[in-house]
Amino acid sequence: MKRLIFKYLSIICGLAAAASCTYEYEADIPSDTSVVIIDGRIVAGSLSTISITQAIPLRDNTQHIVYASRVSGRLECDDGSFLTSEGGYAGIEFDTRAIDASRKYKVSLDSDLGSFESDWISVYEAPVIDKLTCTESGPQGSRYLDFRVSAHSASSPYFALTYTEAWEHTSLTTTMLEYFPQTNTVEDASWIGHEHPYYRCWQESEKPITVISSAAHAESRITDAYLTMLSENDLRISVLYRIIVNVSSTGKDYYEYWDNLRTVSYVDGDLFTPIPSNMEGNIHRTSGTGTVIGFLGAGKAAIDTLYYKNRGFYRTPQSLNTMLNQLMHYQRDYENPGDLNEYYCPASDEWPDAYNKGDVPIREAMTEQGSIPGVYVWGNKACVDCRTLGGGLSFPEDWPDRNDRNL
Repeated sequence: MKRLIFKYLSIICGLAAAASCTYEYEADIPSDTSVVIIDGRIVAGSLSTISITQAIPLRDNTQHIVYASRVSGRLECDDGSFLTSEGGYAGIEFDTRAIDASRKYKVSLDSDLGSFESDWISVYEAPVIDKLTCTESGPQGSRYLDFRVSAHSASSPYFALTYTEAWEHTSLTTTMLEYFPQTNTVEDASWIGHEHPYYRCWQESEKPITVISSAAHAESRITDAYLTMLSENDLRISVLYRIIVNVSSTGKDYYEYWDNLRTVSYVDGDLFTPIPSNMEGNIHRTSGTGTVIGFLGAGKAAIDTLYYKNRGFYRTPQSLNTMLNQLMHYQRDYENPGDLNEYYCPASDEWPDAYNKGDVPIREAMTEQGSIPGVYVWGNKACVDCRTLGGGLSFPEDWPDRNDRNL
């Protein structure tokens, strides 16, 4: 499971990035040699990404990850032609959509972590994806979506698969009110009749490569290979979700290298356990010192796409409901009747201070008798900005209309 290494290390980096405070810390770094990890595949007919990182062991059984900040690369064909590319922050991308899959290829990388070169690599023919499925499963209250893929190959019983997921989502709530600090007034928003400009967002994530063997079976086939599972309260399925699956055939040497490395790293030791001498990758240093782990594969890709449109399956998680309530809640009494004592309804002379603290008007204040003119419930602007949930406002050109009845 080739990129389990990166998945584990990414969790460590993510936890560190999530910390809100910093303090001085002297890392206890031993003299053990660090490990450079080169990972990727040459994918004929698609884009090919190769990542390069360095793991440095610490004495408390954790690792410090260094990403290559400068990478230049050359993809050479055995007919003398070549492609070049520049990259950074962990990797490099080659446009291999038009390469000849009948040839052999070699990758050369030069980076601030050293220079490296691969052996000549043959390109495997593309497998055939038989089906890509999404199944709703589980009892009421704990349902989930189960995504799986089936494929077969005429060239090899070994498969490498990865996928890219993308999703559309919205902010926690929206508002049709707008505050103008110059005049200290709250008015109907300029986007009346349209969505709040920060209401709808889009995100994308590429998942690591998994290697699978069907060598023990009569056919070179994978059936219902697991991709991912999304719970009913996962934000990714709240509006529209897309998964693009990439399946390619690979060789026995490629499969065994990454499968054995997984065993060495997670069953019998850790990432810095010495690799057995019979486990040779096809990436080698041409400058610098230290261990390098890597085995690049190559193959034509079979690609399939599946959309999941929410039609009531999604349930807003309690954490988001709690977050919304906490953002809007204000612990002080209010003179007006009704439920206003539960919300932040500042007087007009308090609006500038509220705005400067990051609050915006969410809705008109209501009582049993109706709305109260000039009184508004305010909340943190994070409530009405989908970007606070990790999204971006730019949608790709091929993203479909969420109202498309064919989805």
